[in-house]
Amino acid sequence: MNDISKEKIIGSCFGMAVGDAMGRAANGLKPAAMAQLFGPMDDYKDVRAILGKGIKNYRMKGLYGAPTQCALSVADALLNNKKQFLNESVNNIKELAKSGPEGYFGVYRNPSSCLWKAVDLLDHLEDGQVSEQNSCNALFATLAVPLALFQGRWSKTLARQCSEVCLLMSRNRFEVVGTVLTGFLVTRFLALSPEEIPSASADILREAEEVCQLAEAEYLQRFPNSEDGGAKGPHAMSGAIKGMADKLQDADFLEWLCDYADSFTQLEIRHPSQGFVMTLLPLALFCVLQSPEKSFASSLSHSLSYGRETEKLGALVGAWAGALYGFEEIPTAWKSGLVNAKEIRLRAEALSARRLKKEHKHLLDMEAGMTDKEFEEGKRCLTKEMKKSSSRVQMQSSDLWDEEESYAPSKEDRADWRKFHKEKTKLKRDRRKNIPSIEEI
Repeated sequence: MNDISKEKIIGSCFGMAVGDAMGRAANGLKPAAMAQLFGPMDDYKDVRAILGKGIKNYRMKGLYGAPTQCALSVADALLNNKKQFLNESVNNIKELAKSGPEGYFGVYRNPSSCLWKAVDLLDHLEDGQVSEQNSCNALFATLAVPLALFQGRWSKTLARQCSEVCLLMSRNRFEVVGTVLTGFLVTRFLALSPEEIPSASADILREAEEVCQLAEAEYLQRFPNSEDGGAKGPHAMSGAIKGMADKLQDADFLEWLCDYADSFTQLEIRHPSQGFVMTLLPLALFCVLQSPEKSFASSLSHSLSYGRETEKLGALVGAWAGALYGFEEIPTAWKSGLVNAKEIRLRAEALSARRLKKEHKHLLDMEAGMTDKEFEEGKRCLTKEMKKSSSRVQMQSSDLWDEEESYAPSKEDRADWRKFHKEKTKLKRDRRKNIPSIEEI
């Protein structure tokens, strides 16, 4: 590969970790609360000042979480044994879950419940089988990033690899197609210069729709009895991309996207940055294509301003924008502020060279060291007063953090649905005055 390709490959891998780390501090926060606590999302944020006020669990400044850790598991598998990368990926993913500090799932940082469920199911997965889990929150979309960077160009082989690696963790139709789409967009942005974005956006979306249609057809052929999304489910993701192509310039595009995605899930979709792959991926793509200033920094900061699933959103935008703009366009402060930057850079360079360098750290040792360090820092930050008030904080901060939306009753049970939202509105009214401002912090 030429120097430009190498610089963009490094930018994509490094950008994924940067976006993940930057979004992790605010993950779960609603936009208004995030702005009140942190201001603009234009750098890594230190959560120590709001421990006990707006956040319960410590997160090290500049340290990435589970989306990048999962991607690194696949990256190391490819670099160690590309022919058996699926088995190697399973081993790496399981290894990271074996042991870790109290309160962590192995050495994974800030993982969602679908990760530990997927890892647990890996113990019973035989060759040729797929996961029984049916999650579609976009956590596993980043598994496609190292595959795309390793191959460099889109192909049927790469599409199949993206599908297979996702099926190890989730068999959900939307998650699988979204993972294939993620891999395609990495390769598409690698081949594109930033100056071409205005004229190429329509072609990118048209090609992305075709990629989704092919992935949906292959999925349907393999799993003809899948009920994901009901009767309209087989063409759901391609329909979202088609709608995006038609409405990209419309002011109500994101509102349309939520309405469209809402028909494919029992949970109400009111915000594009909720944890649903069918809204998160188009939103991330929207932020790259419609970046206000056409730069890596602008794309990432714009995406994080939507709040909620900022970690996954940041990882996706970071990977795509990094592929588009290259490593040199990532702000210097963001490069130096990324925890474990040297090892991320080594692996990015290895993906561009398609071989692992001798000086890299073993994946488990590297991630265990970072998680242990975060755990020890967190213990020092948690004062006695914070420990006493932890239960109170958990109650008061639920209006700041959007996690309760995932546990809302099904829309089909209208009585429970109305009761849930009536009580939620009342609690919001009582708690909103307790949100700390930047000045109070």
